Amino acid sequence: MRNVFIVLSYCLLYSFPACSQLFPADSSVLNYRIIGFTFPSDPKANNYKLEIESGKKSGGEFGKSIITAVNGKSNRIIAEVPTFGSSYCWRVIAYKNSKIVSTGPVHYFSTGTSNFLDTARHRMEITHQAEKFKDAYIFTDATRALYNMKGQPVWYLPPLEGVQRDNAAVRDLKLSCKGTITFLLEGDIFEVNYNGKILWRGPSGRKIKSDTLQGYHHEMTRLSNGHYMSLGFEPVLKRTMSVNRDSIMRAMRSDTSKAQSLRTSMRKPRYGNLLEYDEAGNEVWSWEAAKYFTSIDLTPYKNYNGGAQSDVHENSFYFDEPNKVIYVGFRNLSQVLKISYPSGKVLKAYGSIDQSPNGSFNNLFCGQHACKASDNGYLYLFNNGCDISELPEVIKLREPVTAKDTLAKIWSFTCPAENTNLKLPHERKQLTSGGNVVELPDQSLLVSTCSPYSSIFIVSKDKEILWHASIEKMNPAGNLWQPSPLYRASIIQDSEQLENLIWNGIEK
Repeated sequence: MRNVFIVLSYCLLYSFPACSQLFPADSSVLNYRIIGFTFPSDPKANNYKLEIESGKKSGGEFGKSIITAVNGKSNRIIAEVPTFGSSYCWRVIAYKNSKIVSTGPVHYFSTGTSNFLDTARHRMEITHQAEKFKDAYIFTDATRALYNMKGQPVWYLPPLEGVQRDNAAVRDLKLSCKGTITFLLEGDIFEVNYNGKILWRGPSGRKIKSDTLQGYHHEMTRLSNGHYMSLGFEPVLKRTMSVNRDSIMRAMRSDTSKAQSLRTSMRKPRYGNLLEYDEAGNEVWSWEAAKYFTSIDLTPYKNYNGGAQSDVHENSFYFDEPNKVIYVGFRNLSQVLKISYPSGKVLKAYGSIDQSPNGSFNNLFCGQHACKASDNGYLYLFNNGCDISELPEVIKLREPVTAKDTLAKIWSFTCPAENTNLKLPHERKQLTSGGNVVELPDQSLLVSTCSPYSSIFIVSKDKEILWHASIEKMNPAGNLWQPSPLYRASIIQDSEQLENLIWNGIEK
């Protein structure tokens, strides 16, 4: 009874209604180095000091080798520990002005790790240090990690509970408008918090017709109204296929190699769709590309060999919510459609078509990726180009205002910006097919290039490089650093956004 009274008294001493406000709890394993510490407040105190030491120590041993000490006015303090795969202990000292009021008990936690954080195998190599954006952070889906602008990982995506695809490809890893993280993982879409807890998962394996299954690809976004939007596809099973559809979906969840084998028995879809779900996972809106493309003449659309185009290949979308329009990019058609929301009516088709053998080529962009609308009414595209002699570029486009106007390119920047390890343009073996561009508040652009470049940089509107990095992996055979496969990179623009993400991750 005495012990119960002591615990109860300790809880009542503080302003919070329960002792559950302690974070990180003892024995926690964290997937990040920048940590939001919370602890019970002391009603007699007006400031606190958080102290951290390496290793696991008892109260009597603590205090001899402090590695981090951070002062704060409240019972929430953010602090950074130096390494992953390490153990730490911490305590809080409460002060009334400069006088110690109380000294809290010692707690302990550890930081986890992943293969992608092994700096002998993967790295973000900085080739141009940031000054203006030194407080930003960069997500890369290549390594499932978040980096500071010095190229040091500070967060990684941990294994997801109940999802046995730890080594599967992650795509479109980014901060949402709600202070959470969204991404795609092998045909599924997810939202997680800073701790990697799944907050939302898109409907998976849903039958659309007797011979189709719903999946997702390329991009997903959380909307300001709390809904989710993603590109979707409907892979059609071959009629000769004898494998049960449920077996395919089980394989996709548990055995990546088997799932890949089964995918080869599916015909790639010619068209895709755009899907919107509410927070309960109900489909509340959709747009089907097939309804549009089957209503127009596709004869002018040719593939790179001059044959009939059989796959339009949606690879990006951008929802301009205030203006209620959506831009959808089709790589193999070198076109961007501007669609009215929610009617689904196609308002504009950007990208000219001619009757040449390479009919999908046009003089503005080709094989484009990551179409985005800016706040001041422009479009940004990552233009992969139509010829291996051309380097990709970021372009800024002005939309037509009157019926006589046409889409016009008013700004461009050739990619990659800086990289001494790149092959010369005439040595390129294939066209690039990815890339991403994000406009920042000062109209600078965060740009990420895909293989074979795998570089990320920030360029000003005056075409000055403000920061540059390369995502690389070690080739053990030649003991040589090489570009790592990179699909997209995204940005947390400042410490305020990061703090919002951190505090949203604390369990209530």
